[in-house]
Amino acid sequence: MNLLRARRTYVSSAILWIYSSFTLFVLAYMTYQAFRSKKELLSNTFGWPDVFDFANFKKLFVDAGFLRYFVNSTLILTVTLLIVIMLSSMVAYGIGKFRFRFKNGLLLYFLIGLMFPVQLGIVPIFLLIRDMGLLNSQWGVVIVLASGLSMPVFLLTTFFEKLPADLYESAKIDGAGEWTTFLRVMFPLASPVIFSICIIMSVQIWNQFFVPLIMLQSEAKKTIPLMIMKFTNNLMYNIDLAMVGSVMATVPILILFFIFSGRVLDGVASGGIKG
Repeated sequence: MNLLRARRTYVSSAILWIYSSFTLFVLAYMTYQAFRSKKELLSNTFGWPDVFDFANFKKLFVDAGFLRYFVNSTLILTVTLLIVIMLSSMVAYGIGKFRFRFKNGLLLYFLIGLMFPVQLGIVPIFLLIRDMGLLNSQWGVVIVLASGLSMPVFLLTTFFEKLPADLYESAKIDGAGEWTTFLRVMFPLASPVIFSICIIMSVQIWNQFFVPLIMLQSEAKKTIPLMIMKFTNNLMYNIDLAMVGSVMATVPILILFFIFSGRVLDGVASGGIKG
């Protein structure tokens, strides 16, 4: 039995290493190509360039207006994370620490949400956002993305359920109300899980393509993934901008994820394993 388990572990590790190596190769190749001119990209795709320069990056920032897309993506990311953390932490605290009717059904409702992507309900969502007057607005995108509370609620609920009841009772003895107990005692203790949620959801929101594509029509309000799509629609003409835009959209967020990967794993373990 142990031999069979070891073989499965080796096979799984080998598959993950192969997949990771291929992904890193693609990222490295894309970064390498971002420093080459369009002429070299088309005429000598796999060859060694004559010179590395930052002309493509300058073109991206100056001519393509990258900063505008960057600000839009950052605004959507920041506001969405604040709303998600605020709502999911309060919902998870209520589910995890109190007993009430249909508690399990409410938790099941959020768990079911993990299985249904936003694409399945995009038509009624689009009509609702339109009727609210938020079409072609970053706020419409924020509302749709901030409704994805399933994963944060699940992790935080499990974490709050594990907390000793003595902490809650001690706060009550000291005269703290429910809001004070939550904000000053329970919420700070959940910071590892919240940090992990922020990093994981940052990657998802930053790379979100479908919702901004449906909700945003004005070029001045579009995000980085939509900027890259604009370049890839005419790839042969904009291949240099497509490469450098992909690098600027992907590499920084991946570096951030790798730097904090240890804390992410610790936070997910704290929120996903019942003690």
